Amino acid sequence: MALFEKKQKRALEVMEERNRRYLESVSEEKRIQDGQEQNEVYPEGTFEKGDLPAIVISALIVFLPIFILLGIVILLAFRMLLSA
Repeated sequence: MALFEKKQKRALEVMEERNRRYLESVSEEKRIQDGQEQNEVYPEGTFEKGDLPAIVISALIVFLPIFILLGIVILLAFRMLLSA
């Protein structure tokens, strides 16, 4: 016996209804666009303004801490080798 079984069934019914309405609206849009070729959002090899700096910044955010930690480990290793 599931708790809140009626609420779960009602939630599923609501989701199914919304999904049905969404699929109907998409199919209507598709019928309107019949015969029209859909353009790609990004043609191959092109970026929107600001995409390249965003890619570089995100790469730095990901990899810079790793490089800093590796640099510290290497620096400490050389110090230990030189002091021995």
